[in-house]
Amino acid sequence: MSDALERLKQRNRPNVKSRDTSLDSGSPDTSTSRNQESQIPEVTENQANVSKQPLQTKQSTLRLEQGVSSRLQEVCRENGICREVLIEAMFEYCEANPEFLSAVLSEAITKNEYRQQVANMRRAKSMMQKFS
Repeated sequence: MSDALERLKQRNRPNVKSRDTSLDSGSPDTSTSRNQESQIPEVTENQANVSKQPLQTKQSTLRLEQGVSSRLQEVCRENGICREVLIEAMFEYCEANPEFLSAVLSEAITKNEYRQQVANMRRAKSMMQKFS
């Protein structure tokens, strides 16, 4: 093993001519048009405020029921938006409308209880198989 390592270390490697790593090549870039300034669209005040504030996001994983996930994806596809934006908008709407939030929370509590029961059954089944 060490003999092969020694042969690799002593092997002659080809010499490669060093290349220019500078960023400025000295010649002007002629591929862009000189009248680009006139092509820039007007920025509205709202767009300017948005661009000044960096978007801070946090990546998270959602576990959804298969049917809900596919229906959610279909709504997003039809409207040209991503799932995260739709969920954010729904949450903000719920925050702004307390009566709607209470209805959503009621449904969420029911779903959560069902999921807990399913998880407990799976856990019990797994333990029974392990110790039987």
